[in-house]
Amino acid sequence: MILAIGWKNVWRNKTRSLVVIVAVMLGIFGGVMATGIMQGWIEQRVHSSIYIEVSHAQIHNTEYLYNEEIQFTINDYEKVVRVLDTMQSIVTYSPRVKLFAMAKTSWGASGFVLKGIDPTDEKKVSEIYKSLIVGEFFEENHRRPSIVIGSKVAENLKLLNYQVTEEKIDSINQELYPAEVIKKIKDIGLKRFRKEKDFKKALEEVLSKQEIQKYSDGLVKYFSFYRIGTNIELTVQDKHGVITHPVFRVRGIYKTDNSAFDAMNAFVERDQLNKHIGLADSEVHEIAILSTDNEAGVAIAEKLSEYLPEQDVMSWKRLSPEIAMYTDFSNYMGYIYVGIILFALAFGVINTMLMSVLERVKELGMLMAIGMNKRRVFSMIMLESVFLTLTGAAVGMIFSGTIVQILSKTGINFEMWSEGFEALGYAAVVYPRVSWINYLVITVLVIATGVISSIWPARKALNLNPVEALRTE
Repeated sequence: MILAIGWKNVWRNKTRSLVVIVAVMLGIFGGVMATGIMQGWIEQRVHSSIYIEVSHAQIHNTEYLYNEEIQFTINDYEKVVRVLDTMQSIVTYSPRVKLFAMAKTSWGASGFVLKGIDPTDEKKVSEIYKSLIVGEFFEENHRRPSIVIGSKVAENLKLLNYQVTEEKIDSINQELYPAEVIKKIKDIGLKRFRKEKDFKKALEEVLSKQEIQKYSDGLVKYFSFYRIGTNIELTVQDKHGVITHPVFRVRGIYKTDNSAFDAMNAFVERDQLNKHIGLADSEVHEIAILSTDNEAGVAIAEKLSEYLPEQDVMSWKRLSPEIAMYTDFSNYMGYIYVGIILFALAFGVINTMLMSVLERVKELGMLMAIGMNKRRVFSMIMLESVFLTLTGAAVGMIFSGTIVQILSKTGINFEMWSEGFEALGYAAVVYPRVSWINYLVITVLVIATGVISSIWPARKALNLNPVEALRTE
């Protein structure tokens, strides 16, 4: 009976109740979306960190990570391989040679970590080949050794050029750019620009200020291209300390969500690199390991540390501790956001319930006069608060769940801030993720909010004197 009375009392003043329900709904929506976006970003960052940057675990010589000198290769490589081949939780692994290199072209120079890889093995461990924006990932055999570099390295080496070509003009989107603008752009001619600022200056000479403000960024991006096939001269040190200058040809350029990674990593074939630095096939600096899942990767690193005590074995949580921290705290941060929102909404619920109690003083006095005890009065007020918040929460979670489900497929594009996000290693397009556990915890928080919000109004009702309440008009 108390349940029925509590539910009916919620709707005695429909307008006031609907205002609170809508407020709770919007609050829940904001909290769920904040949680979903945060978890989506964290999942993408963890995936990128593992499948592009560090893998689930890595093995090194115990001395290598102190200064990363070329002579500190993995001890007894054959034994390590035998151990890796016998462990069931290991999906695959890839040996790498790593050293710092300076690179130069006729137009620019850059420094980066050069990784000598076995392309077939590397594709099983890393998804870097999926991040190519132009060129190939060692698919073909060439007389000149190949190198794959990041987009930031390409920019430093002045391999990102700008040119208005007839082919680009013919395929330009005429719905996006008016015919008058396209005609003006043709006046730039076929001149090639190696710097973005020079190309923008050329656009400013043919376009009006209004056209520059509206179309400049899009035109710069559209007429840009990378020079594939350019020779790069590297400066590296072999294992005897001798400086060598091998020449590699750019066959591919990749771009990930982490611009710092793109600026600091380049890839060549291990056998080609070994010819110039004097390492044998069994001499490698790093073995990247891919396991069945993230937690299994941590367990694998612990087991390998026992089996290979003479090596330095690290899991992805040790290799990228900041990512591990984000993973551990992402759920808690989401719940904190929801808790803050519900804390603010609790005052709205308290205000509504206080007004409801004050409007029903005579009614509550009559109920207590005919025998309703204080426990039942308290329960009735409490249930009204819980029903009010739960109704708003249910509508909010259905609404937010639907939106999150849609956005988890389409994504939310923060392209306007993409440069800032990528500098931190996060994608500009995020796919929100909210688990059923999140919804369960939010439901518990909502019920707790309803119960806490009911205490003050319920105490107000309990303190009523039935005789005095019956005299209230």
